[in-house]
Amino acid sequence: MKFETITQSKKIQIGCFITVALGLIFYLAQSEVLDADDPSHGLFPLTVGKTWIYQVATEMDDPAIEKTLTLSVDRKIDFEDMTTWVRRSADGAEYYIRRDDTGIYRVAHRTDLEEHAAKDPSRRYILKTPLRVGDSWDGGITVPYLIRRPNQVPNDLKQSHKAIMTFRVEALNEDVAVPLAKYTGCAHVIGEASVRLFTDPINGFNDVPLISHEWYCPRVGLVKFSREEIVPGQFMTGGKVTYQLSDMY
Repeated sequence: MKFETITQSKKIQIGCFITVALGLIFYLAQSEVLDADDPSHGLFPLTVGKTWIYQVATEMDDPAIEKTLTLSVDRKIDFEDMTTWVRRSADGAEYYIRRDDTGIYRVAHRTDLEEHAAKDPSRRYILKTPLRVGDSWDGGITVPYLIRRPNQVPNDLKQSHKAIMTFRVEALNEDVAVPLAKYTGCAHVIGEASVRLFTDPINGFNDVPLISHEWYCPRVGLVKFSREEIVPGQFMTGGKVTYQLSDMY
């Protein structure tokens, strides 16, 4: 009886060890090994080949909004004699990313229809480090992505209206649940801009806010982000779109 008890105890210990080991393997598969040169400390991994897939949620009935978004670190290159990572979306847009002690920032962009990348006028910071709650930075030019003029062609304002977006660190230790997993210790960054629009004869001109929320989690990167553009009046429509991490490899 004593021998059977010892044997049963060993089986339980082995089972627990296997469970822990499988959990560790899953965690490592879903995470990035920390990069000593990464100023974001794993909040924005730049491992070549890494891919993130996001589910898109919106109440807007707009065919221009895809149901999923796929982003990846496509390659690492020398761009103007400096190390640069090319972050690519599945629709053919590429963003040229660099990093140093001041943070992670974009320096150029390109589409598949363009032979050469177009340089940004200045650094467009994604994350400005070191991250501290309340710190803010100029994120560069943005445009209204969601505002529509239903009876006009083109019906969007991407070419006609631009604004400077300011980003602010809202929090550094938030929990975020997305379809892939629940993450802790995440940085929450809020972006704010506005465009002045004539919304209708009753409301006249209004400063319409363009608001983004982004959550970056350790060893994973961007796990959730949203954009909100709500327009008063009847002449134009707007809405909100949310992207949540659903797969990663």
